[in-house]
Amino acid sequence: MHSHRQKGGLCLEPIEEEKVADGMTCAKCGKSILDKESSFCAHCGASFDSKSSNSGLTIGAGVLAMVAAVFSVAVGFMGVNYYQTYIAYCATYGVDASGSFGFLLFASFAFVSSALGFAGGALALTKKRFMFSVTGMLVMLASALFTFVSLWRFGYGFIEGLLLPGISIIGFSILSTVFATKSRKEFS
Repeated sequence: MHSHRQKGGLCLEPIEEEKVADGMTCAKCGKSILDKESSFCAHCGASFDSKSSNSGLTIGAGVLAMVAAVFSVAVGFMGVNYYQTYIAYCATYGVDASGSFGFLLFASFAFVSSALGFAGGALALTKKRFMFSVTGMLVMLASALFTFVSLWRFGYGFIEGLLLPGISIIGFSILSTVFATKSRKEFS
């Protein structure tokens, strides 16, 4: 398709308008993209820059999710350590150790949630699979809450040692979920 630029009835030079693949339109004005080489819309001037202004949020979401996952791994190891200490205490004093499974319960949940948190963080960094990414972040949040509930329920008295990592997991999980949700449009 050729059109000519005219000035006072005289044809100055031909302008080539190359129509890009059908269906490609400007996100802002909705008109067809005429020049695939251009970085701006010929109609409204909107930038075709592929990077979004929220890319810092997805990076933040991914990093925070991975930091929360590291804290979750620490909670898992602390749970295993508390289990062993509790069993040794019960064996020393001849006390029933049947309530010790709570430590293994929250430790195993912490390990599983940390794996999902790492996956969610990695997906947020690569901007893929929004729902799975946010699910991994929310499972870590649930894991931290579950840890506090199980410690309170079983009355172990070890809750002080888990306050810092537990609160960190809660804070980082909430922030990473908020950041991922705010940058949802960036996910493919």
